[in-house]
Amino acid sequence: MAKFYDKKVVVCGNVVELYTYEQPVVKSARPNHIGRAGQNATTGETKRMNREKVAARARQKIRRMANANFSNQSKFITLTFADNVTDLKIANREFVKARKRISRHLKTPLEYIAVVEFQKRGAVHYHVLMNCPYIEHETLARLWGHGFVKINRIDNVDNIGAYITKYMTKDSLDERLAGQKSYFMSHNLKKPETITDSETIDEVLTDLDIKRVACSTSFDSEYYGTICYMQFVLHTPLSLAAYRKPPASKCFPPLWGNEFALLTK
Repeated sequence: MAKFYDKKVVVCGNVVELYTYEQPVVKSARPNHIGRAGQNATTGETKRMNREKVAARARQKIRRMANANFSNQSKFITLTFADNVTDLKIANREFVKARKRISRHLKTPLEYIAVVEFQKRGAVHYHVLMNCPYIEHETLARLWGHGFVKINRIDNVDNIGAYITKYMTKDSLDERLAGQKSYFMSHNLKKPETITDSETIDEVLTDLDIKRVACSTSFDSEYYGTICYMQFVLHTPLSLAAYRKPPASKCFPPLWGNEFALLTK
């Protein structure tokens, strides 16, 4: 049986996103998109729109993963090349090597997200969110090995995801990003949690300890009508563990206590 929902909540640490749909969303159905094989040659406008969608999805993923895994106690580091390294493929290769050196030095897997930004001169540099033990600035610079390292203070930042995505290259048609990775993240990060059960959503919204409303807007969708979106920044991270209902037992008859004794006779 198809299941419907008209509200969705995405929980990312201390940031909660609420979507309200004018037309209910059917969980088991997806809009019937026409694949590329059924399309005429891609126009310049279509290419631009597709690149914008890809860039928007990347920023959304980074923002949510950052909020779900990092806080203002995490390290925010900028890594810059002393040489004018403009080739992103070369720069990305050196970043991966440096990340491995840092992990080996600390003797622990790193939790990190790194985004690419281009300086005005065209040189590549990286903004990195990292959860790791204390490491001296001089040691970090040596392990990076390519130039300037800056450790930024973010203890007054309450929306880490919005903070790091503002550094991502805004031009979705930037040819320097074509076919190249514009961000990196470790595989040991936890994913944001999504709930669509109306009763649970009402409980969660009632209990929110809201610090501020970061965003409130609406937009039209071809499939779902008007979608209202709100983003809340909370005083503390939210856990959905308390709102999860234990699954109903599928054993019949119950296999415990005296009933189990009777069944085994």
